[in-house]
This record gives sequence, C-alpha cells and structure tokens, in this order.
Amino acid sequence: MRQTAQWIRAAALAVVFVTVPARADLKVGVVDMQRALNECDAGKKARDHVKAKFEKAQDQLKRQREDLDRLREDYDKKAVVLKEEERRNLEKDLENRSLEFKRKYEDFQRDLKRTDSELTAGIVDELYGLVRDYGQKHGYSLVLEASNGALLYNDKTTDITDDIIKLYNASPHHDGARSSKDKE
Repeated sequence: MRQTAQWIRAAALAVVFVTVPARADLKVGVVDMQRALNECDAGKKARDHVKAKFEKAQDQLKRQREDLDRLREDYDKKAVVLKEEERRNLEKDLENRSLEFKRKYEDFQRDLKRTDSELTAGIVDELYGLVRDYGQKHGYSLVLEASNGALLYNDKTTDITDDIIKLYNASPHHDGARSSKDKE
C-alpha cells in the first residue's frame, strides 16, 4: 500500500514537471519540514515540553503499576487461605484497579498526542508560510517536501532546510512552543 502511494506521488510529481512550461530557469528547492520542526528553537521547546510531560506521567504510571503488581503478589500469596467471598472481592478489586490503570495509560497516550499537536501546529503553519515566502522571494518554481517519503533523491544544493530554520528562528513569531491555552 505504501509503495502504491509513493508511486502515485511520483506520478503526480512527474505530471507537475511535464505541465510546467519547459524553461531554462526552472528552479527547484527541497525542504525537510520534519527536520525544520525538530531543529527550530520553538520546535525544540515544544519537544522538551512534551518530553517533560511524558516523563512526569510515566513516573506516575510506573508507581501505580508497581502498586498494582505488589497487590497482585499479595493476593497470589493469600488466595489459598482466603474465604471464597474475600477472594472474589480481592479479585474484583484487582480487576478494577487494572482497568483503571489501563484507562489512565490510554488517556495519557491521547493527552500526549494532543499536547504535541497543539504545540507544533502553529510552528508548522509558520514554517509553511516561510517556505512559501522564501520560494517566491528567491525565484523558486517548486519547493518540494523531503520528509514525506515521495522524494527519492535530491542534490543537497537544492536543500533549503537550514535557511528555513534560520529564518524561523530570526522571525518575530509568537513563541510557537506555547499552545493557545498557554497564551491566555
């Protein structure tokens, strides 16, 4: 499936090259948006924020998991001597705690993805705007994205990623590493 999508992108790109008037001054640039996001100052701040949130939540989940494991070990040791009703109650309690742990873990995963998206969406929008402006200002006919898998080869002299990162870091943007919630 992935190969099919890549072939479709390659075919679409070929169509673009065929439909662009044959000119001697065709200028093509390439930018790796993922690298630009990861290496610009705001992208680094966003990544650090997500990493800190991940580590904090991971520590909490680890402690809860250790408590759950300890309770399960205690139950396993006592199960043979417990009355039937006590054993069922402890089993039910362990099951409820296990489900609660699983829900917290899934909530954590969703929250982490949401936080990452919130922190990087504005940065990505600004980067795309800078690429568009850079391409127009420097006379590029096309600027292709390198990190999406459709670009199979490019001469490194066509790579403008470093220029885009420098422009982003120098631009008077709002602190892109903050979400709209943080700005309020």
